[in-house]
Amino acid sequence: MSLLTIRNVKVAYGKVVALDGVSLTVGEGELVTLVGTNGAGKSTLMKAIMGIVRCSAGEIECEGRSLFGRETHDIARLGIAYVPEGRGTLRELSVRENLRLGAFWRPWDAEAKSDLDRVLARFPILAERINQHAGTLSGGEQQMLVIGRALMSRPRLMLLDEPSLGLAPLIGQRIFDIVAELSAQGVAVLLVEQNAHAALKLAKRGYVLDMGKIVLEGEGLADSRLVREAYLGSEACGL
Repeated sequence: MSLLTIRNVKVAYGKVVALDGVSLTVGEGELVTLVGTNGAGKSTLMKAIMGIVRCSAGEIECEGRSLFGRETHDIARLGIAYVPEGRGTLRELSVRENLRLGAFWRPWDAEAKSDLDRVLARFPILAERINQHAGTLSGGEQQMLVIGRALMSRPRLMLLDEPSLGLAPLIGQRIFDIVAELSAQGVAVLLVEQNAHAALKLAKRGYVLDMGKIVLEGEGLADSRLVREAYLGSEACGL
């Protein structure tokens, strides 16, 4: 059984159809990427999984349990962590307070404190900034903070929406390295990423979303000429 199963999901904003029969799966410990142009519906799908937007049809399940009708905090308790586009730090709270919020549903006991120590060991810069307001951090530091906050919930599945957006190339590569490390440690990841080339190289399997529909899926999509021409540009195709 897949960890995450999405079947024929439809979402509309008024008369505008954002998702039109989308289906995909993410297995235990699997890294899957979802690419597509701006407005294709990628972020809408992430929000639908988390119950932030409501589906008009279809099904979303976590290990066979329907997520429809559940509140976002209840979905988080099932082991799904969401890192939204634009980072989403609580700017007026400290780094420590942001990280503790990631464990909102857990008792603040020795186990949770140990998880905090592990997050800070993974992101040493956050340990140095532990008492600073999140709003004073650089873009890359804020991205590390929201990933660390998600890890505090001990997720089995992480939804990452455009984690490299707006970051310098070296910092973006560090974020991709972190994603690969998480996958290697058994955390399943559904990655939405504007850098289609990097995302498709990172993930073994992927989906291409266009105008609210999955138009291509499978392994080795980075080598597909259709994908390279449509999403990676003529330079990647050797044209």
